[in-house]
Parts: sequence; C-alpha cells; structure tokens
Amino acid sequence: MDTVYLTSRGGSADTLDDGTWTAGMMLRDFQSVGHMVKAAGGATWAPNFNNLTADALKSAQQLGLKVIPWTVNAPADIDRLIGWGVDGIIGDYPNRVRDAMQRRGLPLPAPIVPR
Repeated sequence: MDTVYLTSRGGSADTLDDGTWTAGMMLRDFQSVGHMVKAAGGATWAPNFNNLTADALKSAQQLGLKVIPWTVNAPADIDRLIGWGVDGIIGDYPNRVRDAMQRRGLPLPAPIVPR
C-alpha cells in the first residue's frame, strides 16, 4: 500500500513543528521537507497547497518524490500548480481540475458517470 506524507505549516496545524506528527524526525535536521519525506521512506509528498513553492516542488521531484498538494479548489490555484508541474491535485472540485487539464491539452482521466 502506498503511503502519502501529508504536511501543513502554520496556523493551528503545523505538522512539522515538533516531531509529534513525524515519528520524532525534526525538519531542522533536513535540507527541506522533501528531504525529510525521502528520509522517512516516502515516495509521495502531499503538502497543503498554500505551503508549496515552485522551488520546493522541483527539489522534491529531483529527489524522486511525487508531489500532490491538497485542498486546491480555486481555479487560479489549480492553474498555477498545474503550470508548476505537480504530479496530481487533491481538491473538493475534481471537475475544476479536469477543466484546467483540458484547457492545457493534458490527458484526462476517465469521467465519472453519475448513477
């Protein structure tokens, strides 16, 4: 079973703050969050999209990680992240992601047919 490493920085849900959410691993001991995920044995990093930068994305991908940000709902954010080259998007409105992919001529997953 694949394991995805979710992260969130700031506010009341900083999962990288003190090692509680990271099996005692401390971010300060690593060059980046991507390096920490890789050291933990991860293959997929799912950051809160507000915490992701283009540089962090590329760095993580160079380490061999897939990067799939979560709760990306605004069309402008979806377009920006697709433009950066994320490996996937988690959102509450998959039709918005699909529309953005279609506008860019990207291959689309099979549509979901309502029952």
